[in-house]
Amino acid sequence: INAEYGGSPKISRQRRRRQHHVRTNSFVYPLVDQARTSGIAVYQHSVDMARNTISEIDLPASSWCGFFACAMLAVTLGEVVKVNNAQPTPYMDEVFHVRQAQHYCGGNWSVWDNKITTLPGLYVLSSGIAHFFSYVSSKHPESSYWCSVEKLRFINLVMSVAIFLVMYMIFRKLSRRLKDEPGLGIQPIHRTCCMMNSLVLTCFPLLYFYNLLYYTDVGSVLFVLASYSCSIRNCHKRSAVLGAIAVTFRQTNIIWVGFTAGTVVIRDIEFRGIFTDRDDFMSQFAIAFQAILRNFKRYLKLLTPYIIVIIGFAGFILYNKGIVVGDRSAHVAVLHFPQFLYFLLFLFFFSAPHMIQRLRYSHLTVLRYCFRPVHVALFFASALLAVACFRYEHPYLLSDNRHYTFYVWRRILNRTPATMYLLLPVCFYTFLNMVALLSTVHSKFFTLLYFLCCAAQTVPQGLLEFRYFILPYILYRLHVPQHSWVVLFLELCQYTLINLLTVKVFLNKTFEWPDVGELNPNPQRFMW
Repeated sequence: INAEYGGSPKISRQRRRRQHHVRTNSFVYPLVDQARTSGIAVYQHSVDMARNTISEIDLPASSWCGFFACAMLAVTLGEVVKVNNAQPTPYMDEVFHVRQAQHYCGGNWSVWDNKITTLPGLYVLSSGIAHFFSYVSSKHPESSYWCSVEKLRFINLVMSVAIFLVMYMIFRKLSRRLKDEPGLGIQPIHRTCCMMNSLVLTCFPLLYFYNLLYYTDVGSVLFVLASYSCSIRNCHKRSAVLGAIAVTFRQTNIIWVGFTAGTVVIRDIEFRGIFTDRDDFMSQFAIAFQAILRNFKRYLKLLTPYIIVIIGFAGFILYNKGIVVGDRSAHVAVLHFPQFLYFLLFLFFFSAPHMIQRLRYSHLTVLRYCFRPVHVALFFASALLAVACFRYEHPYLLSDNRHYTFYVWRRILNRTPATMYLLLPVCFYTFLNMVALLSTVHSKFFTLLYFLCCAAQTVPQGLLEFRYFILPYILYRLHVPQHSWVVLFLELCQYTLINLLTVKVFLNKTFEWPDVGELNPNPQRFMW
């Protein structure tokens, strides 16, 4: 010390403190600098990860996406306010949904309404949102305030904006796979066109109408699409989790979990370039089967998250002794094959601008995909057999005149015994164009998987209910995006006109039932 400081042996207390301070700082300051450097590195790494994530999901860098989402939110918000003013109490199935959500908001987790046939995903989500807002709100700390009818309906409104964003991400990812086939009316689309496709599809009339009410359909669509969006970006664990959540909204969504798992394998095979356009279905099936056997362990590892969800759902069916919870009397599985034909008519009507545009390519479609008369004969023979032997009239369809399906059935589909037979050419035209578009954009193996899932979604349903067609229709449109701005504008006009009419009829065109119960008080309203 004397040699270092050049002082006397008697070092003052102040000098010793200064010496200790210097030694301490010489040890602490490097640690502080290192921590600061590490913190900056961690922050920079987080920023880089966020940028990479944004670029990976390909969110639009421009403000157009936000503008469209805000405009749609504002218009739908006005419609929700009108519905809440005209119908402040729960209507139809909302009676059961709202009541169950309010039980969960109040902490009554053991209460269950047997009239509800779906799993409690929507009510758990609503309860969580209500408890979150009650926690952060000092003015309304009670969760019951956030579980009123008006607040619960706003949940679907927010999810509709999320659906718009998820649709855009799916369109952007799938549009890169489009082949340039001008002869069949297929062309790659750019970002703005993807955004317009998303906006139009978000305005799909059935999906838009149920944005205004507290039903399970909007949440079901959101989580199925979110699961599929993660799958096409190879985030399979996240996709499986979202698929499991979708099943808690509607049990039939397990079909689309299987569809998502199947597309994982099909996309991998398509990416390897094994399929060719000239291969027929049997050839593609044999090629796919051989590829799966060669890469069985790899595909098993990829599909493990989805397999866990499917096995878990199978365990639920065994435990519950059926797929339906609650009242099962009105939801008995039947072989209702005409449901698939009803779906084809449904798709033809709501995609009328697309189908009319396809008339100019019909001769090429027939030559390319239907050159064998046996295919035409097989379709019409199956359709005739389905209409003649497997037609089913559900009691709800014949008795509940509040749904549009009641009038569609009485005045169109069942107007005369021969009406449905006369509509079979329309079904065939729609089916032919669907096969042509899906098989051109994707493989024939993918097309088969899609139609099998559509049949599994619709055929077991005894009740003709348009809500069962929402997901099959949306998934079809997502895989065949439209590049023509004229067709998109016509489709948007069609959807907007239908939405305006259905909402106006719901608000203003009321009627009364002579004998009503506590669950269905007058006035009655028309809805999908």
